[in-house]
Amino acid sequence: MKLTFWGAAKQVTGSMHLLTLDKGYKILVDCGLNYEQKKLMTEDVFSFPFNPIDIDLVVLTHAHIDHSGNLPALVHQGFQGQILCTAATADLTKFLLFDSANIQWNEYKQKLHKAGKSRKRSFISKPIYTEKNVQQTLERFVTLDFDKRFNINSTTSIEFIEAGHLLGAASVVVEVKNDKGVKRIGFTGDLGRNHAELIRIPIAMKNLNYLVTETTYGGRNHKSSENSEDELMKFIEETCVKVRGRLIIPAFSVGRTQAIVHTINKLEKKGLLPPVKVFVDSPLAVKTTHVYTHHYDLLNDEAKQFLKEHGSLFDFDNLFWIDNLDGHDELMEYKDSCIIVSAAGMVEGGRIQEHVKNNIQNPFSTILIAGYCSEGTLGHRLLQGQKSISIKGRDYQIYSKIAHTDVFSSHPDKDEIYNYIKACENDSLKKVFLVHGDEGNLIAMKETLEERRFKAEIDIPEMGDEFTI
Repeated sequence: MKLTFWGAAKQVTGSMHLLTLDKGYKILVDCGLNYEQKKLMTEDVFSFPFNPIDIDLVVLTHAHIDHSGNLPALVHQGFQGQILCTAATADLTKFLLFDSANIQWNEYKQKLHKAGKSRKRSFISKPIYTEKNVQQTLERFVTLDFDKRFNINSTTSIEFIEAGHLLGAASVVVEVKNDKGVKRIGFTGDLGRNHAELIRIPIAMKNLNYLVTETTYGGRNHKSSENSEDELMKFIEETCVKVRGRLIIPAFSVGRTQAIVHTINKLEKKGLLPPVKVFVDSPLAVKTTHVYTHHYDLLNDEAKQFLKEHGSLFDFDNLFWIDNLDGHDELMEYKDSCIIVSAAGMVEGGRIQEHVKNNIQNPFSTILIAGYCSEGTLGHRLLQGQKSISIKGRDYQIYSKIAHTDVFSSHPDKDEIYNYIKACENDSLKKVFLVHGDEGNLIAMKETLEERRFKAEIDIPEMGDEFTI
């Protein structure tokens, strides 16, 4: 059989791995948007490096757009098979894909409006897919439980193993039988950490012959040594108590926002949270947060106990969820000390850009970047320590404090990745493929494995590389 890497090779986003079995059956593991090439992701210039009609099955590891965001395009261009995932992933992906289609449509309308009646109008690319394509995609979802083998056909089965990165996130083991025996190929998807808020820890896959693993932070360990409550309380005290300023936290709507709000709720229940209002200005976060309670069985023991004692993972008296434009506009006029959690996490688009613009020249405010920011994004530029920054064509002097924490990171660090790979090691493991990381992090993890005399061969595939396994 053959394994081809069509995404997240020497980069973080766009996960898409194609497994072609000996009789030609094709399994696509993830089908994500490639943020590194987002400007090219338009209907008139984008095409898959294979014919979508030829794909027999898609396996979706989790809901995040860099893993799920191209599924409607795949369906729109001819894919006719099933999409396998966990039930929680299906629930979250529905909201994320509709949100993606809506963002594309709004950007398209804005470009048309800006072009007016000029000739430029005819060169404006249409969205990659529409809400109709999203609905067609959702109709192909088939949900599976963790730790239960699902037979695709007489020779091939898959099994979902808990990955811990996001509610419902799965690693997947594909097992293929032929005349020569059995081969087991494991795809981690995105892994979680050993001390995550709300969700359980990742479980290593066993008895693998080949492993494809994410390596987002393969070259560094997370710096935050404190637990999430102490870390967040430190910023709340410095900004909201000492100087009565505003704490602005960019956060991805699905996963990061819930972890942050749950942490604030824990502080409130312990009587540690000062009397400041907390605003979650993210329609997508409002829509998806209930999924965590609906899939109660996937929470870690601490979260289950908290829910049992307090009746809610997130809600407290001074918390306000904002899901409409009127509420957002009112918040933009709010001048008192407060905490604002808003998307997007890399400060690229979304309502968070307006909150950053509104506070970046306020010396009493803190903009707390709470996760990974790709190079070139506004979040990344804010962290470079420059004195001014351009946002949507306008320059702003930076007087606010720019801070960073990785305590809410949903990806494992160098040591955690190494320990996970080590836990997957066995005498039959022939090769480990490192993906979902920039080249520096991939090389660093390869060197770590080799220095520690890891037995299996380590490979860093290029985009389009094909391996016979």
